[in-house]
Amino acid sequence: MKKIIVLCLSTFLFFGAYAQNKGPVIDFVKKTHDFGSIKEKGGIVSCTFEFTNKGSAPLVINNVLASCGCTTPEWTKAPVAPGKNGSIKIAYNPDGRPYPFDKTVTVNSNASESTVILHIKGNVEQKPLTIEEQYPATIGALRLKNSIIAMARMTNTASRTEVMEMYNDGTSPLIVSFENVPAYIKMEASPISIGAKQKGTIKCTYIAAQKKDFGPVSDMVTIKANNAKGNLEIQATIEEDFSKLTAADFEKAPVAVVKSASVSFGSIKKGEQATVSYEITNAGKSDLTIRKLTPDCKCIQAKAESQTIKAGQTATVTAVLNSANEVGQKFYNITATTNAPRQQLLNLFMSGNIQ
Repeated sequence: MKKIIVLCLSTFLFFGAYAQNKGPVIDFVKKTHDFGSIKEKGGIVSCTFEFTNKGSAPLVINNVLASCGCTTPEWTKAPVAPGKNGSIKIAYNPDGRPYPFDKTVTVNSNASESTVILHIKGNVEQKPLTIEEQYPATIGALRLKNSIIAMARMTNTASRTEVMEMYNDGTSPLIVSFENVPAYIKMEASPISIGAKQKGTIKCTYIAAQKKDFGPVSDMVTIKANNAKGNLEIQATIEEDFSKLTAADFEKAPVAVVKSASVSFGSIKKGEQATVSYEITNAGKSDLTIRKLTPDCKCIQAKAESQTIKAGQTATVTAVLNSANEVGQKFYNITATTNAPRQQLLNLFMSGNIQ
């Protein structure tokens, strides 16, 4: 009997000593807070995460790190004694962030669980947009969603239709019409006469088969609203329709390989020219054709030493930058349009600093 009592006493003392030496333990009431739906312009929202030190030594929060600058943490700086409580307050700024969010906050302490991840989440309702914000492009009293109608990528056998909203911001009706419209583009205003403070649509249909071109293309159409005139740019990227090629056709097709698609021109002074080059090799079994080179800036002139590259051969594309109207750290893209089924569009990048 004495042995049993001694054994129980020893066990009690052992676990008691263990409990006394387990150090600080951080225990949160919750680790996630859902704000639900909040307003974009409703101001900063905040929540508080309460915790208890369930250990045997003082708990110290060393740091609290937010995953985003939109989130600001505040926390108990003083050591939290065993059995006492502390808190971490998290503030979230929804201004300019109209979308669902799920942010993390990392808590670092001297606790046995030294790192704890907290979450805040919710959905930010977008503020009501003004007419000016909804329709930023203007032609007299007519407002448009954009001054560009983008058709995106399409094959040379396809046609595509895009619809854009318009708004009459004036006090009298506007008759909307179009001029200088190419045959491969169809423009339609609905209604043709749009009342004051009323909405309408512009329907643009692009017929690529009639355009007879490849790669990035752009056309400027004149839009009239009574006596006011403006430009509406129609953009598209046209690719050859290879949908009917067989596996054998692909096997015999040209293959475009760029040795280095990103080239730096270093640092130049404003007004100076910079020249870079790219090597394009035909790794396929038939002729590779460089159909066109389209820089994303008018300040660049690009030229291929040969538009046709035989199988196994290499050609150089040279790009010359005129920096007369450029300044700062710059990144440019030149789109090379080819007849290679697997890579019709090659992106050639050039970058550097213009002082």
